[in-house]
Amino acid sequence: MFLGSTLTNLNIHATDGEIGKLKDLYFNDNWELQFIIVDTRKWLPGKKALLPFYVQEEINLEEEYIKVDRDKETIRQSPKAPEDNELISSYQGAVLDYFGWNSYKENAVLDSDHGPVTTGDGKLQNTNVPPEPDLAAPDISTDNLRSMEEFMSFKVHAKDGKIGIVDNIILTEDGKIQYLVVNSNESYVENSLYLYRTEQVTSVDWFEEDLYLDDSVQGLEQVTPFKNNDEVFHHLNHS
Repeated sequence: MFLGSTLTNLNIHATDGEIGKLKDLYFNDNWELQFIIVDTRKWLPGKKALLPFYVQEEINLEEEYIKVDRDKETIRQSPKAPEDNELISSYQGAVLDYFGWNSYKENAVLDSDHGPVTTGDGKLQNTNVPPEPDLAAPDISTDNLRSMEEFMSFKVHAKDGKIGIVDNIILTEDGKIQYLVVNSNESYVENSLYLYRTEQVTSVDWFEEDLYLDDSVQGLEQVTPFKNNDEVFHHLNHS
């Protein structure tokens, strides 16, 4: 597994040399990583490369690089990423047509006393919680892509009040966002981190930057918070 924050600024290695640094990750509404944005300004000034996540072959955190299975010339000729990072459906299609496509799904559950928090009983009143957005939106055939960079600091709400803000995401090796790390302490002086499964998300208001969980604030009293991301990873790796 990987913390989303540990992937940003990793060097991106093509089959024949370095091309730049990873700047952002884009995922869809199923919490599946779809694209990475690469800042190529030292290699190709004025250009950002948008690569499908599946072209990566290796993520090496110790040596701080991600290896992709495309050469520099292939990436040089790829469609240019929009400067405003607005990844409209027609642009997604152009990139996928150029690189090809792959899909993947994973659904795993962690069961532990220390986390993630799973205490919602469905009986609490909605107090001081913004109304959830209308979920009856029409289906569309293309993915809604979400920026990890923009997702950090979204406000997180339980049924009975605000829990905190999104502090980080945890991904599986094949790009599934499996957990959200939520910080209930907004002072940024001392962390109180809690782990939630993405299956607990009932809805997200991407415009107002609000995320809603099927849980309660009371759940925070029943688990011990993590102080830092190292504790989160130690817990996941030894559960």
